[in-house]
Amino acid sequence: MTAQDTPLGLRQRLIGWLTHVPVARQDRRNAWMLQLLLIVAGAMAVSIAVASWSGAGAVGDGERWGALAIGAYAWTCFVLLRRGRFRLSAALTIAGGLLLIALSYQAYGLRAQSGLQTTHVMPLLFAGLLLGRSAVWWTALATAGALAIGALADLGHATNAAAASEVLPNLLLSCMSFLVLAMILDRLILSSQRAIERSRELDALCVELEREIDEKEHAYARLLQTQRMEAIGRLATGVAHDFNNILSVIAGLATSPRAQGDDADATLSRIQRAAQRGAVVTRRLLSFGRTQVRLVSTFDLAEAIEEMRPLLLPMFPRAIRARLDTPPPGLLVTADRDELELALLNIAANACDAMPQGGRFALSIEADGGHALIRVEDTGSGMTPDVRARLFEPFFTTKPKDKGTGIGMAIVHRFVADSGGGIDVDSAPGEGTRIRLRLPLAVPECDAGQAAEAPRVLLVTGDAALARHATATLAARGCRVIEARRGGEAIAQVLQSTAIDVVIADHDLADTDGLVLLRQLGNMLGKARRVLISDRSPAGPSGDPAASDDLDDSGILRVRRPFTGEQLLATLPAIPADGGAACGR
Repeated sequence: MTAQDTPLGLRQRLIGWLTHVPVARQDRRNAWMLQLLLIVAGAMAVSIAVASWSGAGAVGDGERWGALAIGAYAWTCFVLLRRGRFRLSAALTIAGGLLLIALSYQAYGLRAQSGLQTTHVMPLLFAGLLLGRSAVWWTALATAGALAIGALADLGHATNAAAASEVLPNLLLSCMSFLVLAMILDRLILSSQRAIERSRELDALCVELEREIDEKEHAYARLLQTQRMEAIGRLATGVAHDFNNILSVIAGLATSPRAQGDDADATLSRIQRAAQRGAVVTRRLLSFGRTQVRLVSTFDLAEAIEEMRPLLLPMFPRAIRARLDTPPPGLLVTADRDELELALLNIAANACDAMPQGGRFALSIEADGGHALIRVEDTGSGMTPDVRARLFEPFFTTKPKDKGTGIGMAIVHRFVADSGGGIDVDSAPGEGTRIRLRLPLAVPECDAGQAAEAPRVLLVTGDAALARHATATLAARGCRVIEARRGGEAIAQVLQSTAIDVVIADHDLADTDGLVLLRQLGNMLGKARRVLISDRSPAGPSGDPAASDDLDDSGILRVRRPFTGEQLLATLPAIPADGGAACGR
């Protein structure tokens, strides 16, 4: 015996068969009810007919054949319903009920069945439930006819005038009851239909609203993509301008070193510095929309700008007289040196573009209270108030599409803001431009007379070229370098000796992640400085790259590739140089 042959399985199969009727969706629930009604009526009628035959004359032939007719009629309506003729089956069912009521009134009269009128409202209720408002009134009219037949039967059965006089009031009272019921059903059906229509309208509105929301979301996404592509296009068409400023310096130094009185080594050194400016441009282009790790160090501003002289002066043609006035060394600032040089290159490039017919350019430095003041002046075309108000707006430029990106002065403003300084601009059409940059002065972290012991450095990297470069740089400054190619080797070195001052690890190691290794070694070397070499953007404590800086939540310093030896040395504690002491930063 299978699961489908059990009583529960048979019941479920029967319910499934009764549920799946080929009728309209809104008629399926009523079709289920009508099927049950017809099955019960047909089964009872057939049972009565069979019982009458087995009763050997207990009932008359008329009643027996009447029961058979009712059963056949009910099963006919059931077959029509199973074939999808729901409304025809419902109409015939109601008509059959009205016919039985009329025959009952004809046989027994209206007065004799006054107590059964509650059951006689069933066709009216089914008409409203199954067929709607019009069927209610047609059923009410047919019921009134059946009541009239009953009234006529009462008149025929009346034996005196008093009995005859009661027929009309009984008829009117019965008709009034059915009329009130029909009106109530009509109002209920009308309200229900309105509610259904309103529900359908709301469903349609919801579908339309969802479609409009989807269209707006797609349109907004397309708009964002268009804006991104526009920004990328503006960068792509104008980025050559920023690189040309650097390439012109490289070309000038590479082609005419003798004319400038420099030897080959000095020229190559300056070309290297110009190439570093290009790396900073690339870094800023890739990270313009979010905060990145800044290679901050403390340096002498006058010396830094004096070293930029061979980079700045070749940018100006002979028609422009350029002058750099730097004071004696001693103005210490804490900032990203590469970004400072890039900012000054951008200002100089704008000044050069503003003087196509020639003019004067001057850059000077002086102390201003607790700040170092950088003054930049030119005699160019100047700016209108509207242009000056949008000077630091990203992608805003008054130059042709192939002459600028509109991010140069935005980079300048960002550098000054990141350094904790300020910037003022004074300009007017025909009166040139005057820019003043204020950078906070730095306090030396140690005196020059304080000697410091050379740090012991554990260098962990599997890159042979990087290991040679870093080892040579550190050893040249007196550091004692211990090399390890894998994280496991580094841990073994620490277990052998904890006298390590600095751990420098590459981010990508063969057996582990450099950041994970440094965090592990932080528990083993409580006072050691840890430095991570990486080209990835660190996330802040919240996981947002915009919340990061050069020192993460574990006290790990970061050096971004590509880096110079000076940038690597800047992450170390005090380093002896030429027998003296250096201040660690």
